[in-house]
Amino acid sequence: MTASKYQHLFATLGEAATRLPEDLATTLENTFTCLQEGPAPGVVNLQACLQQIRKGDSADGRPWPGRGCTPGQRLALPRIDRATGGLTFLLELLHATERVRVDGEVGQQMGDGAREGLLLACRGLAEYVDVQLHAAL
Repeated sequence: MTASKYQHLFATLGEAATRLPEDLATTLENTFTCLQEGPAPGVVNLQACLQQIRKGDSADGRPWPGRGCTPGQRLALPRIDRATGGLTFLLELLHATERVRVDGEVGQQMGDGAREGLLLACRGLAEYVDVQLHAAL
């Protein structure tokens, strides 16, 4: 096994790569290569979706429309969109847990710690929206 044949594997593991079986080394090298190159265009998988989202897709998975937006706004607005979507979901979940706490059975209720966690998550997302909003303006 040579470093030139398994560049990514040797860069990751160093000399420990020489102790791997050939078939495993080939599989790992191919995986590292694919991760470096990224998915083929049009492929729908988790990695491709996450990469598209990080590039500026809005919550619906489509690129943010660029009409009248600066490049900074095209990055900040999708983040605001996703964060407000997450905030809405967390608030709906918190609302439902409160209804169950008041009117539901004890066995169906969420604990105080979980409700506190939901509140903190809402607060964190609201603060993040504020930061992104100021970045977009």
